[in-house]
Order: sequence, then structure tokens, then C-alpha cells
Amino acid sequence: MSLRPLSDALQHRAESELHEKPRRIASDLHALREWLKKQPHLQAVDPSDQWLIAFLRGCKFSLERSKEKLEMYYTLRTLIPEFFSERDPLSTKIQEILKLGVFLPLKGSSSGDAARVCVVRLGVFDPTRYHLCDIIKVAFMITEILMLEDDHFVVSGEDVIIDMKGMSLSVVGQWTPALARKAISCFQGALPVRQRGYHMLNTTTGFDASYAILRSFLSDKLKKRRMVQSFQIQVHNQNYDAMQKEIGKSVLPAEYGGEDGTLLALVDHWKAKVESYSDWFAREESQRSDEARRAGAPGAGAALFGVEGSFRKLEVD
Repeated sequence: MSLRPLSDALQHRAESELHEKPRRIASDLHALREWLKKQPHLQAVDPSDQWLIAFLRGCKFSLERSKEKLEMYYTLRTLIPEFFSERDPLSTKIQEILKLGVFLPLKGSSSGDAARVCVVRLGVFDPTRYHLCDIIKVAFMITEILMLEDDHFVVSGEDVIIDMKGMSLSVVGQWTPALARKAISCFQGALPVRQRGYHMLNTTTGFDASYAILRSFLSDKLKKRRMVQSFQIQVHNQNYDAMQKEIGKSVLPAEYGGEDGTLLALVDHWKAKVESYSDWFAREESQRSDEARRAGAPGAGAALFGVEGSFRKLEVD
């Protein structure tokens, strides 16, 4: 078993919130590997221990829920190639998107067990040159790196700052129900991401319509979380002071009134980080379901996209 040890603060949180029992981890990882070996359509899948424990932690150590997420994740890799194929960090388009810095996880943490804060800047790309599909692809690439490297992200979850400054209405036009369905299927049903809340800045015309599309596909559980302390959507607009009180100046870049470097430094950091994973992404191209070898009826992922019927809402823990 090859796992990175958690800090004391994150270990305490993992045990108290995620039901992690250190003495049981080895047997849980073994159980997932044995299950994968028995799936004829997942024979190409051979994840690391660090990857598997991200699913266990994201599913609060429910083996059955972890299996469901793994099944969905590798199925959607096959069914949604626009998100999960041709992910060479050195390709021209991905290089251009990395230089724009649309999706930027912050490097610092406000406490020893704080959630990871990620900034999404929807106004920095030209929708006549790039489609939201391309932006989401790169965001998922960075998310997968966080799953492998970032214990704050895996254990404590993700707080997202969505900055809509300068966003074109054409971007809203690209956020169709079909694209929203695919993106939310990945986030809710496949990726073991614990979403803590959203902080909206500089909202523009079209925000209400975009949010209505998003909400239509959210599970009932996540809709309810929008109203409770564990998950919040807060619209700060230009009130950066309110956002700073929620996130903490110590982790924010200078452009948001913070004290931890600049957005340009974050762009350079994440461009270099994604490039360093070139070999990993090349290997991952083959890590997906082979639907021709699936035993029995099509899986949940296939059902979501019309093989067994119309899209249905996903449930999350």
C-alpha cells in the first residue's frame, strides 16, 4: 500500500467526518481492486492506491458508493470523449487555455484542515475561439491532479469562487442543457469531490438563466444543501470584503484583495504542474470502460445519455 500520510488536522477530520479507519484502509483498497478485476468492461483500469483512496474518502468510506462512482467515472470517460480524450498538456489548445488561467486552485490554506479554494474566471476566454467543453476538459485535468496530490481538496472539499467579470453572453449560450447534463453528471456522479460552496463575483446578464439550467440537473440532496451551512451559494458581486471574510485574505491573490501572490503566479504554477503530468495523462487515455465487454444491461452512465432512456437526476451523499 502506497499512500501519502495525512497531517494530524486532516487525519482528525477524515476520521470524524468521513468515517476513515486507518486500520481498515488496506482491506478497503483490496476490496476495490478485487471488484475492478471482476468487471469485464473495466479490465484496462489499474489505478494507484492514492487514486482509489480519493474515491473512498469522497464517498465517506462506503465501498458500494465508491464502486458506483468508479463505475460512473470510467464509463463517462468513454461516453464523453470531449471531456476525457486528447488531453495532451502540450497540445496547442490546452496550452492556450492553461495560459488564460480559467480554473485556478489557490495554493494556501486558511487552516490545517481547510477546504481547497478554487477560482473560476469565466470572462478571460474568448468564446469565439474556445468552447466551454474545452474549458471543462482542462478544469477536469486539474481536478484529477488535485485528487492525486491535494489532501485538503480530497478530505475537506472544495470552495469555489466564480468570477464572471467580463463574461460574454456567448458563454451563457454555450451552457446548454445538454452540456450542463454532461458536466454535472461528472461532478455529482463520477468525481469524488466534496463541494462546500460557491462564491459568485461580478454576476452579469444571463446569470439567472445559467443558474436555472444548473439547478434543474442538481440532485434533491444538493439542492437542499444550498440552504444549509454545509453548502452555500453566496452572491457577493463586487463586495470583495464579504468574500474575503468567508475565504480569508491570507489565501487570496492580490487581485481579490488578498495577501498570497498574484493570479499570474497561479497561472504559471498550474501551467507547469499540468505539463508535469504529461506522461500520466498519456497513460490515462486507455483507462476507461470498454462498453463492448460490459456484462448485462448498460450501466448507469449509459442510461444517463439515452441508451436506456432519458436523463435522470443524480443522487449524491
